[in-house]
Order: sequence, then structure tokens, then C-alpha cells
Amino acid sequence: MSNSSKPSKSLMSGNEAIAVGAMEAGISLAVGYPGTPSTDIIEYLAKNFSGNAQWVLNEKVALETAIGASYAGRRALCTMKHVGLNVASDPLMSVTYLGVKGGLTLLVADDPGAYSSQNEQDSRLYARFANMPCLEPSDAQEAKDMTKAAFDLSEEFRLPVMLRSVTRISHSATPVETGVTKAENPVSLQKDPAHMLAVPSNVIRCHKELNDKYARLAQWSVSSGYNRVMRTGFKKGIIASGIAYQYAQEAGSEYNLLKIGFYPFPEKTIEDFVKGLDEVWVMEEGEPLIEEIAKKYHKNVRGKLSGDFKREGELGPDAMLPPATDDTEVKACVINQDELPKRPPVMCPGCPHRELYKALKQAGPVFTTGDIGCYTLGATPPLSAMDTCLCMGASISKAAGISYQGLKRVAAVIGDSTFLHSGIPALISAVYNKANVLVLILDNSCVAMTGHQPTPLTGQTAKKEEGGRVSLKDLCLACGPASVEIVNPYKIEDTAKVLSEKLAKDGVHVVISESPCVLIAAKLKKG
Repeated sequence: MSNSSKPSKSLMSGNEAIAVGAMEAGISLAVGYPGTPSTDIIEYLAKNFSGNAQWVLNEKVALETAIGASYAGRRALCTMKHVGLNVASDPLMSVTYLGVKGGLTLLVADDPGAYSSQNEQDSRLYARFANMPCLEPSDAQEAKDMTKAAFDLSEEFRLPVMLRSVTRISHSATPVETGVTKAENPVSLQKDPAHMLAVPSNVIRCHKELNDKYARLAQWSVSSGYNRVMRTGFKKGIIASGIAYQYAQEAGSEYNLLKIGFYPFPEKTIEDFVKGLDEVWVMEEGEPLIEEIAKKYHKNVRGKLSGDFKREGELGPDAMLPPATDDTEVKACVINQDELPKRPPVMCPGCPHRELYKALKQAGPVFTTGDIGCYTLGATPPLSAMDTCLCMGASISKAAGISYQGLKRVAAVIGDSTFLHSGIPALISAVYNKANVLVLILDNSCVAMTGHQPTPLTGQTAKKEEGGRVSLKDLCLACGPASVEIVNPYKIEDTAKVLSEKLAKDGVHVVISESPCVLIAAKLKKG
């Protein structure tokens, strides 16, 4: 889709629809860090958006970059997965105080069921924490429409706006009608210290302004059309948000429906909806945020807090289906996941990380602190070569913490992109505080886990153009470790010898396992 496309209708995933919505809204910049289920938004924009679409080092840098574009009066989209919001929370909590200039939409894709994540956190709670508006689409069409609306809302209230997707929205496809692309905002960079400096003299005033905006947003939602009631005349009701609205419609026509698509919503909307109902079900992916409010206004609210739905995992489309009976038609609708064969992910055949782990095991007993990436799969049999996994960049910090207790033969395993994302400060800290650790950086020439996105180490941008290139070895040397050495993981005996020597020495030693992901190696050879 080009920037000047005419209205049409086509099948799109939620992520594609979000990208199209951002283009139609007239964005000037799109930035993000790859992380499933949000990755393909930037990938789509890199291919179809004539403007600036970038992969950046981490989510904090991405949001700060988007804020800079907003200060210049332009519209910017910033994308990440839910755990990336933790990394971006520092600038987020202050920019809501200060406000924005050009529209700024923050797309956060949650992962209920933790299909590709280390937790199931609910980003709506961050939106409430930061006092920022949040839109939650229920299908791809709404994802596109809400993305466009988010930029207008951002400029009206001078606040960043969160768009919360989930895996089922991001990766499922529905028909989407596209529209006409808005022209980009003109560049307008003006000094405004009262709303650009997060300093104590501005805090109290900015906090009051934020609270006033949040109260007005709750009233704005009444006429927004995003929170709407569908009455059937029966005595049962369902309050549903996002993808759960689609599940709620499977419950049957005897239920009244309140669809929640915008936060903050006025509680009176819920209070009025539940009046006269015998029972109220609340369906929402994530935490029981809406259910907590509904319980204030009705004594028979059923959902996660009442134990009717599990608080762990996805809610799923069969949440409101009747229990299986002798009726085969009903049984056919209910999936018993216990009967499905287990298919855990494994490392690809020929993966260089497999060989590195074999060499590490040959090097003798070692406690291995791990990180987030393809190599995390080394924790499973038959390798069983990783002992911890917490979050991006934590491997080096954990290894250092262990070494400070007088323990040796500790190795930290971290990928090239993860090292750039958040491993560099940990390495510097380990050197500074004289840890005794071996840091293994697995450089496979891409962000392999999320689909082979380029990094600053490859010198290629998101748009497949030539960019600046960073030397991993020089970067590590600048951090000051006792040594930095590059190995070929396929030469297992040689690699095992190097690892054994480094594990026996005091200080911080870095070994770079340099070999491209086996899935892109052939492409790299072709140039």
C-alpha cells in the first residue's frame, strides 16, 4: 500500500491493519524493537511506507525517538511487545506528565498464554498507571480505525495514546476497508520548557494537568462509540473487551453485551448496564481490571475473580460454551487441549548455538545464566545447557551477582541483539566491580528468534538499506574486560579449549561465538 492509495477492502492481519492505519494517519516516523507478537508492524511499514521506519536498540530508545519526532510536530508510531513496555516505562511515566506535540501512538502487543514470552502481563495496567488513554480493538478493522483515531486523540489531549493488541488480534486476519492517507504534519519545533523539562519545578503543575486530562478522557469516552451497549431484553449480561468481545458473541443472543474498547471508561457506564440483570459475566484477556469495577455495582459478577475463568493463560473462544455433554454437536465445539500432542520448539538442525553449547559442556562443569533468544532453547534436553532465564540482558548481571559470592566457573550466554539491547551496561558493571565471569555473546548476524531482523552489527536498516555498522569486538573491548576472543562454534574442540581456559581465569572474559543463523547463511553467501 502506498501513501496515496485509494479506499479498498482486503484481508489483513491485525498487525498489517495497524501499520495501514498509521500510514493513513499521516505518520512521519515508525520505530520499534522486534518482539512477537508486534514484530511484523515495522516489517510491513519498512516494505510499504515511503517514510522513515526503523528498528532501534531497545524499547526505551524507541519511545524516546518517537517523543523527539512528536516534539517536532510530527506524528510517530512506536511498537513493542508487552515486556518491552517495562523497558520503555521510564520515559513513558514522564512523557504523560509533560505531554506531546505531534500525535504519538504506542502500540503494545500482549501475549496471553505466553506463546512467545516470559510472562503474561497486561499492558492496560500500565496505561492506568501512567494515566494515559488506551484503545483495545476486537478485530483487524477496529485495529486500523483505532490506530487512526489514536493519533487524533493524542493531538487533542496532548498525550501519548496506547493501542493494546493481543496475539489473536495481531496474527489473525479479517476484512479491512482502507481509506485515504492524511498528509504529514508540517515540521514545527518550538521551545516549551514548561512542557518539555521533567524537572521538579514543573512536576506538580504537570501532574495536575495530567489528572485533569484523565478525568476529561473518561467523559470523552461516553460519546466516543468505543464503549457501547447492545440490549437483548434478557436478564443476563456480558461485559467484554478486545478479542474477548468476539468470544462473547459465541455465548448466544440471550445475553446483553457491553463492549469495552476504550480506557478510561466512566464507571457509570458499567453501573447502568448491570442494573436489573440477574448475573453479569466479564470477559477480558489479562488481569480482571474491568471485573474489579463491575463487582462494585453488582453482587453476582462472574469471571476470573469468581473462579469461573482461569486467571492464567488465554481466555479463548470456548470460554462461554456449555460443558461437554452426550450431545456430539456440543462436544465437537470443545477442544480438550490435554489431548493435543506436545510440540515444544527446538533449535534448528545445524544451528551454531547447538555447537557452542556442546563445546561449553565439554569445557567442564559450569553454571550458565541465560538470556532471551533462540539460544534459550538450549535449556531443554538433550542439551540442558542453560540454568537461568529471566529477561533481556539479565544473564551478565546474574552471573556477576553469583560471582560476587565467591563462586567461580560461571558463564553468561547472551545473543548479539540482546547484548546491544541491554547487555552493555551489565558488562561494564561486571568489569567495574571486578566480577569473575565468562560472557558468551552468540552473534548470528540477525535477530533470529523474531524473524531475522537486521541489527547495527549487520549494517543494514529495516528498509534493507545500508546503515552505520558497529563492531561487536571493538564495542566489547571498549567496555574493558580482561580479554575478548572470537571463536567458530562449529570447531567444537577448539572452542571448548578456549572456554575452558577462560573459565579458569579471574576477571571478566568475553568470547564471541561468530556464525550466522543457519536459516540465513546461504543468503549471506550470495551477498
